[in-house]
Amino acid sequence: MKICLKRSVIKTVALPADPWLRYPLTSLLEGYQCVRHDEHISYGNLGDSVPPFGLAFSSAGEPRNVLAAANEEGIVRIYDTESRERPLLKEWLAHENAVFDLAWVPGEPQIVTAAGDQMARLWDVKSGELLGSFKGHLCSLKSVAFTPQEKAVFCTGARDGNIMVWDTRCSKKDGFYRQVKQISGAHNKAEANPLTKTKKRRGSARGMAPCVDSQQSVTVVLFRDQHTLISSGAVDGVIKMWDLRKNYTAHRQDPIPMQTYLYPGSCMRSRLGYSGLVLDSARSNVFCNCTDDNIYMFNLSGTKTTPVEVFSGHQNSSFYVKSTISPDDQFLASGSSDNHSYIWKISDPKHPPTMLQGHSEEVTSVAWCPTDFTKIASCSDDHTVRIWRLRREMDGAQASVGQANLVGWARSKSPLSKHLQPPLTTL
Repeated sequence: MKICLKRSVIKTVALPADPWLRYPLTSLLEGYQCVRHDEHISYGNLGDSVPPFGLAFSSAGEPRNVLAAANEEGIVRIYDTESRERPLLKEWLAHENAVFDLAWVPGEPQIVTAAGDQMARLWDVKSGELLGSFKGHLCSLKSVAFTPQEKAVFCTGARDGNIMVWDTRCSKKDGFYRQVKQISGAHNKAEANPLTKTKKRRGSARGMAPCVDSQQSVTVVLFRDQHTLISSGAVDGVIKMWDLRKNYTAHRQDPIPMQTYLYPGSCMRSRLGYSGLVLDSARSNVFCNCTDDNIYMFNLSGTKTTPVEVFSGHQNSSFYVKSTISPDDQFLASGSSDNHSYIWKISDPKHPPTMLQGHSEEVTSVAWCPTDFTKIASCSDDHTVRIWRLRREMDGAQASVGQANLVGWARSKSPLSKHLQPPLTTL
C-alpha cells in the first residue's frame, strides 16, 4: 500500500498540470497562426469590403468563445470561434454610420455599439433586436465600456469632449435613454495660439477632425470600479481618473479629476494622445497606447504617477490602435501601424516582442479571448478580421497546416522580421 501510494504521487508530480509549461516563452508565442478559414472579410452594405473597427469577445458566462466585430458601414457580425463550418452566427445593420467601438453586457448575450451617428445602442445578440438607444453626445462616439459587475451601467466617450454615464434602469425620454452623469471637456487642452485647421490623415468616415474642435476628443473610457472611471484624450497627453460620486457639472470651469498621469515620454510634439487603454484582471494596472509608439503601464493602486513599465517595438500613427491582455495577465498584445500585431511578456518588457504577421495594412483592434488563452482576434485596414490560434504540437501529435492555407504566422521581432516569409509547414 505504501509503495503504490508513493509511486502514484511521483507519477502525479512528474506530469505538469499545464502541458505548455514544458515550452519556453518564444516557442509558446510563436505557435500562433491564422489559417484561411479563420480570415473573415468585412463586407459593407453593398457587398464591398470595408475596414472593421471594433472587436470584442464575449465576457464570462454565455455565450462563450463568441466574437463581435463592427465595421465602417455600421454592420455588426457575431462569430462562433469554435465552429469551422458555420462561424457566422448573426449579422445586422446596427447604425447607418461607422461603429467605432462595442462592448458586451457582462454575462449576457447583449452588446452596446458606439457609432458615428452620435448614439449608442443596446442589442440582443441572438435576435438582433434593438433594446434601446442612448442619445446625448454631439459628435461621434469613440469608446464604450461597462462597469465590472454592473449590467445596467456603462460609459461612453466622444469627439465632443464629453464623457457620459448611462443606466438602463432609468426611464426613457422621447424614446431615448439619457445620460445620468456627464463630464464635459474632460480632455481640453489649453493652447496659447488660435486653433488652426489640420490636414486629415484619413477619409471623412474615419477622420479625427471633430465637429467641435480638435482639442476636445475623448478617445477611450474605462471603468476601474463602479465609482472610478479612467479616460484618455487625443491631444492633451494625459490619462485621467475620475470619481463618479462627485458632481462634475456643478461648475463652469474645466472638471478636475481625482488623479492625473502626465505624458512621461520624450517626444517633443505639442499634441500627443492615447488610442487605447486596457486594465489587467485585478484592475490595478492600466496599459496605455500612446501615439509616440510606446505603451505605458501605470500602477493605479499607489501614489506614483510615472509608468512602472514601457513597451515598445511597434508603431502607432492613428487613434485606432488598441491593446489587450491575456486571460492569465502574463502577456500584452497590441495592434500596430506597421501591419503586424505585437505580443510582449508583461514581466519582461525589454524582451523582443513576438509579431503576428499576415495583415497587409494597419492592425487596429485586437482582442484576447477571456476564456481561452489559445485564441486572439485582430482586425485591420486590409478589411479582414482574423482569428489566431495557438498551434498544438505536443507529444508528437502535429497540428500544422499546409503552406497555401496559412495566412498569418508568428515571429520574434528582429531587424529582418518585416521581410521574412511565412514559415514552412508540413502537410
